[in-house]
Amino acid sequence: MRSYNYLISTAGTPNGHYVELLESRLLELLHALLLRVKVDAAWYLATYPDVAAAVKKGALKSAREHYIRSGYFENRLPAPVKVDEAWYINEYPDVLTAIKSGALSSAQQHFERNGFKEGRLPAPGWSLLA
Repeated sequence: MRSYNYLISTAGTPNGHYVELLESRLLELLHALLLRVKVDAAWYLATYPDVAAAVKKGALKSAREHYIRSGYFENRLPAPVKVDEAWYINEYPDVLTAIKSGALSSAQQHFERNGFKEGRLPAPGWSLLA
């Protein structure tokens, strides 16, 4: 039987309690969630040529395997994501400012370059989970 070390602190916050757990357990929990993410293999391999090369050489079984093992942790998208432009610039006014200044061409461009890595949502209620 497996034993997991975790601790719920008695020191609470307005939003709950602190939880401490082993990194290996955290990774197991994340892995279980990542199994629910839909990976568009053709898009993923076309977007990330390093992964395509590794799959071709046999170092990886698939795009999905890479995403679950590494891609998520490298802030890679698993599939194309359509950004709701109007919602995005309303939610993130700094993006509108960057578009107006010419630094960006669109909210879509911002999300693909930085927004996903920053934890921004492309649309209300969006989730990686299928």
